[in-house]
Amino acid sequence: MSSAVVVDKEYLADEYNMVRDTIEEFLTYAKREIIKHGGVNVQFYSWTRINIKRGESKVLNTYQTNFVNFTYSDITAIFSIASCQDTWRLFKAASDENILHIAISETDCPRMPVKEAFTVPLLKLGEELPQLLLDIRTSKILEWPSAIILYDSILKRDMVTRVVSTLTKESSALKNNAAISLIKLETNSSAADTRLAIKETFESLLVDSLGSHYLAIVTMDTMETVMDIASDMGLVTPINQWLYIIPDANYGNYNISTVQKFMKEGDNLAFIYNATVTSPDCTGGIICHVKEILEAFTRSLEIAILDEYELASQISDEEWEAIRPTKSERRHSILYNIKAHLSQFGVCDNCTTWKLQAAETWGKEYPQGSTSSKEIGPQLLYVGSWRPSDGSSMVDELFPHVAHGFRGRSLPLITFHNPPWQILRLNDSGLIEHGGIVFDIIKELSNSLNFTYTIEVINFDNAKNASSKLNSLEMTDLVTNHIPDKILYMVRNRQVAFGAAAFTVTDASKNLINFTMQISTQSYTFLVARPKELSRALLFMSPFKKDTWLCLAAAIVSMGPILYYIHKFSPVCEYKGVRLGGLSSIQNCIWYMYGALLQQGGMHMPYADSARIIVGAWWLVVLVVATTYCGNLVAFLTFPKIDNPIATLDDLLDHRDTVSWSMTKGSFLETQLKSATEDKYQALYRGSTGMDAKAIEMLPLIQEGKHIFIDWKIRLQYIMRKQYLLTGKCNLALGADEFFDEKIALVVPQGTPYLPKINVEIKRLHQNGLIGKWLKDYLPKRDKCFKVRHVAEVNNHTVNMDDMQGSFFVLIFGFLLALGIIMFEKFWYKYMLKRDKKIILPYTS
Repeated sequence: MSSAVVVDKEYLADEYNMVRDTIEEFLTYAKREIIKHGGVNVQFYSWTRINIKRGESKVLNTYQTNFVNFTYSDITAIFSIASCQDTWRLFKAASDENILHIAISETDCPRMPVKEAFTVPLLKLGEELPQLLLDIRTSKILEWPSAIILYDSILKRDMVTRVVSTLTKESSALKNNAAISLIKLETNSSAADTRLAIKETFESLLVDSLGSHYLAIVTMDTMETVMDIASDMGLVTPINQWLYIIPDANYGNYNISTVQKFMKEGDNLAFIYNATVTSPDCTGGIICHVKEILEAFTRSLEIAILDEYELASQISDEEWEAIRPTKSERRHSILYNIKAHLSQFGVCDNCTTWKLQAAETWGKEYPQGSTSSKEIGPQLLYVGSWRPSDGSSMVDELFPHVAHGFRGRSLPLITFHNPPWQILRLNDSGLIEHGGIVFDIIKELSNSLNFTYTIEVINFDNAKNASSKLNSLEMTDLVTNHIPDKILYMVRNRQVAFGAAAFTVTDASKNLINFTMQISTQSYTFLVARPKELSRALLFMSPFKKDTWLCLAAAIVSMGPILYYIHKFSPVCEYKGVRLGGLSSIQNCIWYMYGALLQQGGMHMPYADSARIIVGAWWLVVLVVATTYCGNLVAFLTFPKIDNPIATLDDLLDHRDTVSWSMTKGSFLETQLKSATEDKYQALYRGSTGMDAKAIEMLPLIQEGKHIFIDWKIRLQYIMRKQYLLTGKCNLALGADEFFDEKIALVVPQGTPYLPKINVEIKRLHQNGLIGKWLKDYLPKRDKCFKVRHVAEVNNHTVNMDDMQGSFFVLIFGFLLALGIIMFEKFWYKYMLKRDKKIILPYTS
């Protein structure tokens, strides 16, 4: 195997010779004492301008203008001591060739990817903070798009500059830099003045524009003051994140458990504090790291050689060539062993340590079944540590609740049976299963916020759904604006996290508890009898009203005599000796006009131009009348005419003398109508009867058109569905008016910190359309009554015998009229014949 040792002479300056001699001495020792089963070809370079290729390395001599070429076998690893810029340039070249890179570099330098390389920055004691922040950014432990940095006098000016630089620096290892707001806290005066100054500073913060990420680099005393004030001002929430860095905890007192008294339910708090130990036994420096890293590397190399040798000795050469480790696999194996060796035996700069702890606060006010009383309340979790040699070592998230929500904690909830919001079912094992819109929402909340839940089911005195009805999907008549006393008590006293039940958002209830964002908005309408279609016997008369028919009849009767007299007295006929022909009588002229109206024309035409103008004008009138009649007749045939429906509240009030109405007692609607100022709503409230929603006589009265029931639209849909299943007929319909929107939401304790998080998730469910889909799934499915669900709906109609019966009535009437006239004519003829015989007597002498 071949390795390259790159020691930048310009970077080390006076220390170069000492460092190089140390490396050469140790490698000589390692080849003799450590690597006993193989050989290592080590190439030394004093410059960093090398281009690594497979089988060749080109080195640019700093003091010459030409390249010096070296050819050797594939490089396995590179050990470099150089500046940050040169280190990263070497890493990129080595990464392309799957070469392990081990580097010692300058401070404030981003570490190379831990899966491909190993980096040790050279730090001065007491100046670890910038490198620490850089490491937690590089490791993606802290990925803030913006940060409000609060610091006191413990952070000097040059250190402030370095801290800001580490948080805003951009490189290949740091993709996103953070937007920084820098605020200094005045802490040099008395405790009272310091507290007042910090409070005034917080009051001046534009939180909405600056963001929700706070980084406080302060002393231990200042931290407690900041925590207390921030909590009082509501700046510590489940949405905001506070990271406290305490550099002055290295005086032997780095126990920060005293901050627990400032932690509250729902806080997102993390602490990084200095746990450095000062002792004469602590060692460090570049020579220490060189020896330690080279020993770890050579021992790891020996392990890799032994592993490969043992495997190769058991198989043939051809098989070995097929399964031998790749350069990437060898790099990973050696790197893993280096880290393991340094973790167990490393001593360089190990006295310099920073601890990372996080506050576990979410759901801690709700004790678990197996939790002792000592564990109730916020706790501090050990989440990791940081050392200069290997950087951050995490065992948990820095902000565990941001990453994992409630961390699988079980939250107590309370509910009762009230379809379609909460549906409780008894399974075959006798256990209660939960469903409905509310539990669909809770399941999504539990997944997104990572909690489980236990349910307490209640039955309260005024509930009309007994336990025997748990399996029923029929919508109950419970009013959601009334919160049962037990639920109210348990939610107010935080015995449950929130109520798993849907209730109406009211101002009166807000004085006792709080509500989430509405999960649904229910509007009110009314249930009426489906309007019946009017008789269609005289449908052919419907296109024109009575006055139009009368005017049309008068026009026919009057136009006949007009045509007769104009045609008779025209001098054209006498001048040319033309006889009047078929238009020689008023009766014939009237029949001619009637025939023209029916678009039948006539056998005889007027001879005079004046009479022809009359006929032509009549034809134009006939064209307009016939076209209008035909168009309207098609419309009346297609869309049946129904009785005047009660479609709006105004219609309802107009029919107050013929119909009654009622609504659910104690409902949100009744409360709103009672306090309404509009006369329409006052009249609606005063005219309401006391008939209950489940009264046996209510549905028959509604079907007869004598009563109207006002309630939620979805509850009326359930009633319509039930009535259809019982009778098989669609005798009910909904009003067209929808009024008084009622917001339905879940109930939570007042002051709960999780309300913004819950509202964000409910809003997401609304935007995704899931809540609307769930509500639609629980509503009655479409049936034949769906098309006539509203009284104002008009549906397409197929012409049937009911529509055509009027034409047959006309035919029968015409036949009977003709039969009567012919009989009259027959009798009249016989009568006249008999009279003539009596008048003309035979002559006798």
